[in-house]
Amino acid sequence: MFILVLLLGSILVPLGTQVEQRQISETQRTLEEIQGALIGHALANGYLPCPDKTTAAGAGTANDGIEDVNAGVCVATSEGNVPWATLGVGLSDVWGNRFRYQVSAAYAQRSPGATFTLSSSATINVCTAAGCPAGTRLTGAAPDGAVAVVISLGKNGLGAINARTGTANPAPTSADENENLNGPNTFVSRTLTAPGAAAGEFDDIVIWLSKNTLFNRMVSAGKLP
Repeated sequence: MFILVLLLGSILVPLGTQVEQRQISETQRTLEEIQGALIGHALANGYLPCPDKTTAAGAGTANDGIEDVNAGVCVATSEGNVPWATLGVGLSDVWGNRFRYQVSAAYAQRSPGATFTLSSSATINVCTAAGCPAGTRLTGAAPDGAVAVVISLGKNGLGAINARTGTANPAPTSADENENLNGPNTFVSRTLTAPGAAAGEFDDIVIWLSKNTLFNRMVSAGKLP
C-alpha cells in the first residue's frame, strides 16, 4: 500500500503541474486575443474602449461587460474590467474571474473630445516590482508608456471580480499583486512565485499594448496621422 501511494504521488504531482501550466498558457492566449481585439477596436473607431466599471458610482451599469463612458470620457477613471461584451471576447479567465483592464485616458477619449494622435501621452508603467524602482521598467516612461494593460489576477484570484457572483474576491497580501489591483498607473509583471516566497506570492498574468505597437497598426491602416 505504501509503495502504491508513492507511485500515485509521483504521477499526480507532475499531472497537477501540467494542468496548471495549461491553465496559464490558455489564459495567456486569451490575453493576446483581448490585445488583438483592443487594436481592432481602435482601428474601427479611432479610440480604445473604456473599462466596464466595477462599482455602482457614475453612469452605466457595473460588471455587465459594456464599456462605461460619459460625455466622451471613461466613467471609471480608466480602470475596471475588460469590457468583454463591447469587444466580443471571453468574459473570464480559466479560474472564473474577470480580466482587469486599464487604458491611458487620452486613448479612450472620443466625441465631444478629440481622439488620440501621435503626440498623445501614454501613462501606464509596467515594471518587475511594485513602485517601479530604477532598473525594473518594462515599458517606457510617460509620455511613452503603455496605452493599455490587461491582467488576469491568476489562480489565487485575489482582488478579482468573480464572473459568476459579480463580487470581489479577498484582497491580495503581497506588494506586487496589490500594485496590480490598486495601480493607478503602475503595474507589475514578473516571474510567478508561490506563497511564502521571499519576493511574496505572485501569480498574476499581465499583457500590455505599447504606444508604438498601436501606432504602427494605425499608421499601416491609414488611420493615423
